[in-house]
Amino acid sequence: MSLKLKGTKIGDYETTYVDKETSIPVVKHRIQVLIEKTVKNGSKSELVDLTIPADKVAKYIGMEGKQIEVDVSYFGQCTFFGI
Repeated sequence: MSLKLKGTKIGDYETTYVDKETSIPVVKHRIQVLIEKTVKNGSKSELVDLTIPADKVAKYIGMEGKQIEVDVSYFGQCTFFGI
């Protein structure tokens, strides 16, 4: 299944953690996207932090304040509904 998240890029940052098996630091790249969600009384904004692969970081450089589309996947249980 292919999903796209659309919204306004707010910023980006990196987080680092140490892999427990190798003891090597690993850098994760993240972008912040402001999305509009439709609710019963209109819409509301939600800030979403997304982890992106290192090879896609360059695609979003300089896009702050602009509309972007990000290919996303999911894990766990999701509930879908028509809008």
